[in-house]
Amino acid sequence: MKRLLPLVITIGAAALVMGIGMAAQAKKGPSFAKEVHPLIKSNCLPCHLEENENPSGLAMDDYERLMKGGNHEKTVVAGKPKESNLYLKLLPNPPFGKQMARNRKKLSDEEVKIVYDWIEAGARKD
Repeated sequence: MKRLLPLVITIGAAALVMGIGMAAQAKKGPSFAKEVHPLIKSNCLPCHLEENENPSGLAMDDYERLMKGGNHEKTVVAGKPKESNLYLKLLPNPPFGKQMARNRKKLSDEEVKIVYDWIEAGARKD
C-alpha cells in the first residue's frame, strides 16, 4: 500500500495539471488573427478603414484601432459580448443605427458566434 501512494499522488497531480491546461485552452477562445480579423477584413473594411470617414469614427484596420473604439463607447468590452457594440451591431435591431454589415451580406450565425466567443474569452490579441 505504501508503494502505491506515490503512484496515486503522481497520477492525481498529472490529472490536475492536464485539467488546468485544458480549462485554460477552452477559455482561450477564437484567435483574433486567424478567425476574427479575417471576418472584419471581408465584411467591415473598407468602410471602417482609418483613412475613410464613417459616421461612427470606428477604424477596424487592426487590433489596436478596433480596441480604441470610435464615437460610440464600448466597442469591445472584454469578457462581456452583450455589452460590446461590435457584437451587438451584428444582430438585428442593434442599440443604435443599422445592423452591420451595411449594404453587404450579413454575417452567418457561425461567424457572429466567433465574434461573441472571442469577446467572451477576453478579446485577446494573438
